[in-house]
Amino acid sequence: MSAEAEPALGGPRVVEPAQPAGAGPRLPAAGDGYFFPQTATGVPLAVFSFGFTVGMLGLFDTNIVTGLASGMFVATAFGVGGIGLLIGGLWEFRANNAFGGTFGVVYGLFVLTTALMLKVFAPAVTAAAGTAGFGHAFGAWMILWGIFTVVMAAGARTVNLPAFVAFGLLTAVYFVLGIAAIGGAAGWAASLTKVGGWLALADGVAAWYLGAGILLNGMLGRPVIPLFPHQQAG
Repeated sequence: MSAEAEPALGGPRVVEPAQPAGAGPRLPAAGDGYFFPQTATGVPLAVFSFGFTVGMLGLFDTNIVTGLASGMFVATAFGVGGIGLLIGGLWEFRANNAFGGTFGVVYGLFVLTTALMLKVFAPAVTAAAGTAGFGHAFGAWMILWGIFTVVMAAGARTVNLPAFVAFGLLTAVYFVLGIAAIGGAAGWAASLTKVGGWLALADGVAAWYLGAGILLNGMLGRPVIPLFPHQQAG
């Protein structure tokens, strides 16, 4: 008999022998790539934290919540987004899941760095380069992340549909908001920012759907929330 763990966001399928009743602590499983016993996945923590962050961003960029309170996004990025993503990602690296670990750690670093840019460095950069200069630099930063996220979306396509949708929407968010930042005070830039906000809200929903599916399906032992896993051709 064997106990199997379903892979989450690119993680390997782990098969370990069942523990006999009354046995002592399970030792780390032997074999290629296994250094620790099977652990709970950190993906739900990472994607829920990510959903909170992009959801808050979307609320301000769409003007559903006044932009005068946008400092709340910085606090969310520092706390829930950065810390939650980092913890979830590091846990996935421990579980031998390179894709899930990379997702959590890399985007955790992104939201922390972005929060630092907006809260700490923006005044000095704006004083030195002007508002347009800061906007161009910040827009380039976002577009670089959009290019990187194309790679992550390609990887997510081999996992399941919600993961692919979440990364696809995030790619669009980066490019749209990056171009809007470069546009600065132009009238079209404000409209484009609002479009990016709606895309961010949709991305937050997709992330929470993915997290809920992984968490609740694992708890209940059946697919109550369909995740539409990728089917190998042939």
